[in-house]
Amino acid sequence: MISLLRHRSFGALTAAQFLGAFNDNAFKALVLFLAASLGKEHPLPWVAHSQLAQVFGQALPQTLFALPFVVLGPITGSLADRVSKTRIVWWANALEILVMGFACLAFSLQNYTLLMATVFGMGAQSALFGPAKYGIIKELVGQKDLARANSLTQSATMLAILSGAVTGGFLAQNFGGRLWKAGVVYVALAMVGWLISLRMQRTPAYDPTRVVSLNPWRSVRGHWAATGTDRILKRAILSSSFFYMMASLFMQIVIAYGAWRQLPDALTASLHAMTGLGVILGAWAAGRICGDGVEGRLIPSGLLVLASSTLLVVLLPDSMIAMRISLVAMGFGSGLFTIPIRCLIQGRPQAKRRGSIQGLAEVMDFVGILMAGPIFWVMDKGLELSPPTMYGAGGALVGLYSLFAWSLRSATLPPLDAQDSVA
Repeated sequence: MISLLRHRSFGALTAAQFLGAFNDNAFKALVLFLAASLGKEHPLPWVAHSQLAQVFGQALPQTLFALPFVVLGPITGSLADRVSKTRIVWWANALEILVMGFACLAFSLQNYTLLMATVFGMGAQSALFGPAKYGIIKELVGQKDLARANSLTQSATMLAILSGAVTGGFLAQNFGGRLWKAGVVYVALAMVGWLISLRMQRTPAYDPTRVVSLNPWRSVRGHWAATGTDRILKRAILSSSFFYMMASLFMQIVIAYGAWRQLPDALTASLHAMTGLGVILGAWAAGRICGDGVEGRLIPSGLLVLASSTLLVVLLPDSMIAMRISLVAMGFGSGLFTIPIRCLIQGRPQAKRRGSIQGLAEVMDFVGILMAGPIFWVMDKGLELSPPTMYGAGGALVGLYSLFAWSLRSATLPPLDAQDSVA
């Protein structure tokens, strides 16, 4: 499995994606901790005085990050079919440098509104990157190694996410009025990621005559129509969307749990490392189990593991040991679920429609993430539920959805498309 990283283009993609995911999550986690700090004794004055932070809390940055995926995802998906996916990866990594420059400026000026605009810009940059980075994997490694490549990609991404989340919590706790220094680091890492991405071999455009509609709703309809009669692909896309909704919801609940327990930001951030550790283990196990194909039974099984893991926190809400064990188990279930789902979304579309389908899947994933913000707001502000109660309610929703996901237990990959080639 590790030998795939010796492939020049796939290794460069994995490294660039790792740095991008680390950067994005270190920044996003820092912003979320700043928003959540209003529930603590000494929030930063420029955050505490912001009406946006007071009224919307964590829900606003989560929504602003997800919104560009919903609006731009259909367009960037079509673009990933029209032009080389490698070129899009290069452009997206270059754009990240600019976005992180605005983050540095927002921290220097201590301007919360500009910071929220930067979160939106980060979402737009990621929306450009997403369809290309997921659509190109099969082009780089072929169908036989698709599950193993996704296992490596998922493990590297989750390692970046957990280390980024921990770093964001550390910066929020220790840098205070010197957050501009974090912005400088973000810019430097974005530059390194761009330079690494330039090592990727250029892949061909599979549909260079594709007309890219600037109407996102028309594009969504067209991309959904491109799934044809493939019910497995449709259900995989919907299941991925639901999963990302719940993952985003649980992330907000864990941060709220830290504020509820009055934990230091760095300690709360370290809880995300427990989830990331579980995802890495689950993704590795799923890659081994899937082998050269896809094991559909992992999809409902992973969701059931995730759902049942929440019971520990419901029963022992004040136990940090119970929370850590629960998060590792939750991550393990997530890893089991995501590898076969991602393989189905990448492997079932025709080559000339793969970018569009990845764009559609990205839109649906972030529709889920977008929904997580209002759901959390209703639980937190509307119903005034405690974080352990929210945690248990989320687990119940996942358990119910696993009944729908049971229909994917026999899912497989189709024969190779004649247009498929390995770069």
